[in-house]
Amino acid sequence: MLSGHFIKENINEAALVPALLSSIHQGIVLMDADLNLLVFSRRAKDLLDLPESVFEGDPNLADLIRYFAERGDYGPGDVEDFVSGITIAARAQGDVAFDRSLPDGRLLKVQVTPLPDGGQVAIYSDITQFRAVETRLEEKQDRLVKTLRSRSRELEESRDLLSSAVDAIPDALVMVDGAGCLTLANSNMKRLHPGIEAYLDGRAHLKEAFAFEWGEAKDLDDFIQQITAESDHRMFDRWFRIQVSSIPTGGHVVVFSDVSDFKEQNKKLRAHADQLVKHLRKEKRLNEMQRQFVSMASHEFRTPLAIIDGAAQRLKRRFDRLQPEEVVERLDNMREAVRRINYLIERFIDFSVSQDGVLEISPQPQPLLPIVQAVCNQQHQGNRSHEIVLNESIGDLVINIDRRMIEQCLVNVVGNAIKYSPGKDRVEVDVRVENNFACIEVTDFGVGIPKAEIKKVFGRFYRASTSSGIPGTGIGLNLTEMIIVRHKGRMSISSEEGKGTVVSIRLPLDLPVDPALDRPPATDGGGGDEQRRQGESEAETGACGSTLAAMRADAAEIRLQDNEEPIGRAER
Repeated sequence: MLSGHFIKENINEAALVPALLSSIHQGIVLMDADLNLLVFSRRAKDLLDLPESVFEGDPNLADLIRYFAERGDYGPGDVEDFVSGITIAARAQGDVAFDRSLPDGRLLKVQVTPLPDGGQVAIYSDITQFRAVETRLEEKQDRLVKTLRSRSRELEESRDLLSSAVDAIPDALVMVDGAGCLTLANSNMKRLHPGIEAYLDGRAHLKEAFAFEWGEAKDLDDFIQQITAESDHRMFDRWFRIQVSSIPTGGHVVVFSDVSDFKEQNKKLRAHADQLVKHLRKEKRLNEMQRQFVSMASHEFRTPLAIIDGAAQRLKRRFDRLQPEEVVERLDNMREAVRRINYLIERFIDFSVSQDGVLEISPQPQPLLPIVQAVCNQQHQGNRSHEIVLNESIGDLVINIDRRMIEQCLVNVVGNAIKYSPGKDRVEVDVRVENNFACIEVTDFGVGIPKAEIKKVFGRFYRASTSSGIPGTGIGLNLTEMIIVRHKGRMSISSEEGKGTVVSIRLPLDLPVDPALDRPPATDGGGGDEQRRQGESEAETGACGSTLAAMRADAAEIRLQDNEEPIGRAER
């Protein structure tokens, strides 16, 4: 035990002192009775910004004061006068604490404690931040006092204004405290409910003043839930909309808005709005159907027009060299293309005027293989860059299909296979029977479709990212799928980007002929039935039907310039 402290006997006291000094955040200075410096901690050196040279030899307090004075810590004056005055004061004073400002703006708190043997211990603490916080707190306290005084004045003014503002509200209004007792009612409420003033004077509960509206409510919260659950309430022979707002300090504001006139006008407006919505929906449906019709018709007419254009250009270029049978063959191709246009026009008119927006088909028993062969031959003639390899195992298979529509589907799919395999020389078409379905697979070895986009390619106007730079509108596959679905079939696509695509069409072998949809295909002759259907279509479709009828009548008179490129490739 040393001076009441516990220190183990065998502890290394020489190591103990530096360890203690290093662990203390304050600066420690120890002087003997003659003011010689015995201990000066590293923290004290840093706080006072003292170099190591000050401590060479055996410095005392006088040496330290002389350094401070020469550095200018004490301001202007004689250095030795500072040394003499401060050392005399240090010998005479006992416990003392004071603040010391440093030239760099920091503020130190110095606590000096005398020791029994005549020496002194000085502790230095950096209180710069503490004083700054203390100063800010004092400033904030002053501002707070000023703000409170200002707010008190404002509250007094607001209290006077509140009464005027409440009376200026066009709705009837009451205020209740947290217990539900009336505290205020504006002038409109007093006119609406003449007995309200008596309830106000007696601080009556809201339940007493509005017993006719309280109903089965058990307490204030129940009443508030009850009136807010219903939009409008009948009272005082008028309709009122009641709104309840909570007051932060407790209590509620209950506002009664007269909506009698509004409800009457709203009733009339709702009737007009219902009629308008019906007309808008009908117009929107008709516009959408017309847009679908135009987009699909413009797309699907390209292929037969391309056939007409190609045959016409060959006739013009080689007319003097063609044999009569070759001329007849090309004229037959042109007439067949015109028949296809007429047939497509009939189908699209039916689609555009149908109430449910469904494309109608006319399934008839047809041998499938000749249809596939004809499409492959047509596409090869128009695209000599690709060989179309047909593999079939169906023979004379006959199924119920709309021949023209299925032809158009195959034109779209085979045309896509050619268009989206630039630089390749082969497209494969495989026809077989699988699980009571006729399966047609068209395989190309072209750009392919990213896996994430395969499900999207059947959407109208959607085009895969790999189709960049290749012309197209994104309508072909959408229409193709629509036609296949109408045949109770289905389509699927498998593809690998950069390696090619396989499009599969599956048509049921047992598709029944629907009498409601069954009608003979349009013929070149155009008899009385066709004229009757044309008249019906024109009557139903208005301007759109008239335009299509004109297209039908003028189809044989289409003229294309010799230098135009072939049109009508299917588009993915």
